[in-house]
Amino acid sequence: MPAVRTQEIAAEQQVVDRIYQRLDVLREQARALEGEGHQRATTRSATGLVERDAIVHRAASRMHELDAEADGLVFGRLDFTDGDTYHIGRLGVRDGIEPLLVDWRAPAAAPFYRATTGDPLDVVRRRVIFCRGERVVDLDDDLLSPDASGDLRVLGEGALLAALRRSRGPHMRDIVTTIQREQDEAIRAPARGVTLITGGPGTGKTQVALHRAAYLLYTDRGRFTAGRILVVGPSTVFTDYIGRVLPSLGEDSVHLRAIGELFDGVTATRRDRAEVARIKGSERMREVLTELMWQTPPGAPDKLRVVYAGQVLTIGANDLSAARTRVRARCEADGTLPNSARPTAAAVLLDELWSTVDADHLDRELFVDEVGDRGEFQRFLRAWWPALTPTAVLSWLADPARVAGPDASTLSASYRDPSGFSVDDVPLLDELTGLLGDPPPPPRAPKPEWQLRELTSDRRLVDTFVLSCGLQEGWELYAPGLATPMALAGKGIDNDAAGLAQRWAEAVILREGHKVVGWTDGFDPHGEEGYVPVLAEPLPVTETDDAPVEEPYLHVIVDEAQDLSPMESRMIARRAAYASMTIVGDLGQATHPLAADSWPDLVARLGKHEVRTLDLHTGYRVPQTIADYAARALAPGIEPTRSYQPGGSLEVRRVDDLTAAAREALQELPPDATVAVIAADDLAATLGDLPGAAVVPASMVKGLEYDHVIVLEPADIVAAEPRGLARLYVTLTRAVASLVVLHQKPLPRELG
Repeated sequence: MPAVRTQEIAAEQQVVDRIYQRLDVLREQARALEGEGHQRATTRSATGLVERDAIVHRAASRMHELDAEADGLVFGRLDFTDGDTYHIGRLGVRDGIEPLLVDWRAPAAAPFYRATTGDPLDVVRRRVIFCRGERVVDLDDDLLSPDASGDLRVLGEGALLAALRRSRGPHMRDIVTTIQREQDEAIRAPARGVTLITGGPGTGKTQVALHRAAYLLYTDRGRFTAGRILVVGPSTVFTDYIGRVLPSLGEDSVHLRAIGELFDGVTATRRDRAEVARIKGSERMREVLTELMWQTPPGAPDKLRVVYAGQVLTIGANDLSAARTRVRARCEADGTLPNSARPTAAAVLLDELWSTVDADHLDRELFVDEVGDRGEFQRFLRAWWPALTPTAVLSWLADPARVAGPDASTLSASYRDPSGFSVDDVPLLDELTGLLGDPPPPPRAPKPEWQLRELTSDRRLVDTFVLSCGLQEGWELYAPGLATPMALAGKGIDNDAAGLAQRWAEAVILREGHKVVGWTDGFDPHGEEGYVPVLAEPLPVTETDDAPVEEPYLHVIVDEAQDLSPMESRMIARRAAYASMTIVGDLGQATHPLAADSWPDLVARLGKHEVRTLDLHTGYRVPQTIADYAARALAPGIEPTRSYQPGGSLEVRRVDDLTAAAREALQELPPDATVAVIAADDLAATLGDLPGAAVVPASMVKGLEYDHVIVLEPADIVAAEPRGLARLYVTLTRAVASLVVLHQKPLPRELG
């Protein structure tokens, strides 16, 4: 048999060599295409530049695709009853019209994953080819149609068992060589609507979700490329663990985010205690945030004082509070958001000031114009009604006086934590973004005088009206965005009569719909000195046409979805408003205090309706012995996952010193395996470094896998949160080879 294996490896090596030789040719073609693109730019025409950009972009994309797929390119072979043979790999490679390698996502490759002995799909032999770089190192076969095998040689113990016996690494591997039939059906499900993929620990839910993202890009790249697919995971530890799967499949345009990273500018990793998470995850928080954002900002002035027509006008703290209430009422009536409400706030304050004026001999309209334009009034207005950011508003909750209800002290205490925002705060920040609205754009800074006066062969465009006097033409009036005068005063106004010229300009500007209330110094498009009018209403800010526009996601994949709180569901629903979805999870691992009781409840929270459900029934990672022990912690009514792997090592010991016992257990494990010591969060924080193992808090372990797991004090894990048994179930199902449970306290009765 060794000689047969050597011969078969040599035969497959010839095929692999030919594929890599063709790959080198394709790379040369891509480089030549890039050179042709750059050559097009030498025509010095606009058409040449456009062609260059398109060709160079296409060549660069092709080079990236070829380079990304170079390692482990070939991994499978199918031999059919009609004599045809396909090799399967990470991308498709052709030599003319001859297919040398079929992309794993192509329909022709589907039998590699779906064929079984009961339904062979005309496949005689399915071969997995193990490569290290460009070298074939081993083969493993499944014989699916024995009667049609003829002279085919069959090697190995089965590809899936061989893959499962490999040690875990620090990162999740792709499963492209070992996808099973039920997994393949989930991967290739239609993109439209909502696909719900459920399954217990070790069924490959996460890997299926990631391979599904790669499959969607393959089948409809024009629609889903350029970051139009979002994958959301439960933690940054989890996203780091799975982060290499998609690049290994040649896809790096997918957005991979943890829940704590979905709000731009904040990366939250800390989870709140269960009682705090319950408060922050409830939809009631939207009412809390709405009340909060209309409150007086910290540090806002509590007194407004102006002098007008010899009268001292004052608004005190109580009247300012009442004015703020009126501003809110007006804004809610017409749908104005707080960050767009400063004009409304100005109108209410001016109304309040006018009510204190001895107004028998005064004009109200003139009062509003004059006081509203004063610098001291505008400064007060900016301080009293500032532009608000979500992070600033949420931090106000550190003051318990700002929250009503029995949870006020618990909620406010969480915002005095020096470590910053938690994962549970991220949906609140995202909610505030929509509630507050966009802040007004900052005023554009004027160009420096030296730049305006700089000698140039061209005239400059100005941002406002400018009145200036040319030596030959006399007084000229320029308009915003025009390099030539909009009006000439003519010989009727002398070059030295600045006041008369200003009155003429005021009349011209008034015809344009703008009232001039004063003049200041400025520069015309030539950089020469002139006069700039002060307008009663500022000119609108010109919006740039090239401002970046954020494209909506078209497909959103949510992993560990069973743990989404109502507020987290709202945050994801906003990103999936125009998107189809893939929802992945296991109700048996639901640990959030506000987790949905059923999948229909969760789908409704996400604002979706049409759902297709695909269940993964078989666990491929957790051995049967460990799976059976962990199933004791399952909630009633949830069916345990059946394990594909027999055996597994389980040890449960009562000890006097947890840390010493953990160190002793670590010494008994093989040095080249991945090992985790898992404990309740408070206990994990006290363990320090344990050589050869990762110390992982129980709240962060979801979705991770290790060869060997040591669980400390299960009773503490259960007692730490309302759904502690579910957390314990998650913890006990992280091991794929051996599980050691060490405890001082009595075990939870479910494990007895």
